Amino acid sequence: MTDPDPLLSIGVFARRSWLSMRALRLYERLGLLTPDRVDPGSGYRWYRESQVDTARLIALLRRLDTPREVYFADWDAAGPDDEVCDVAFPMNPR
Repeated sequence: MTDPDPLLSIGVFARRSWLSMRALRLYERLGLLTPDRVDPGSGYRWYRESQVDTARLIALLRRLDTPREVYFADWDAAGPDDEVCDVAFPMNPR
């Protein structure tokens, strides 16, 4: 049986989310986008497929030069609500 929300390595997640691995590490430090798992020995980060929409929204907002404070204040640690993602990504099936 296939996991409906698989773990993605940081490299795969970076490619799918349009963010660099460096940016992902920064957003983790800022508490904006935290990986689902971090290997305690190696520090390797793993993200969930379900986090891709949030990461793409961050990438889109950064490309629009939106200050981090704007979207940092507008959602909690769980990420943006579905309405925000649906506006940003109307063709992305859930």
